[in-house]
Amino acid sequence: MEYTEIIYLINKVEGKDEIGNTIPSSFTLTKRYAKKQSIRTNEFYSAVESGITPSIEFVMKRLDYEGQKELNYKDKRYSVIRTIDPKNKFDIVLVCTRKIGVNGDNISG
Repeated sequence: MEYTEIIYLINKVEGKDEIGNTIPSSFTLTKRYAKKQSIRTNEFYSAVESGITPSIEFVMKRLDYEGQKELNYKDKRYSVIRTIDPKNKFDIVLVCTRKIGVNGDNISG
């Protein structure tokens, strides 16, 4: 399997505001290589039943993923809505949905 697409995993650093609420204060981007693939039909329909519309999947090395909930791909922000463990124990599949109207949508690495 060739990992030819570049994605940037977003690591959020949380801080506290003046009254003690947890707020995102900054983030770092981690460059990783992945393989882009289409959403499988059964994955799409089960997500839509839950009110979520998956738009893309990425396969990447399991050791490179640390549970990040967001990523950037081609200057677009995506949320990781689910991970799948394929039969290959070295990879992980990230099922993602496009985030629209997010501040900092066009962050780049």
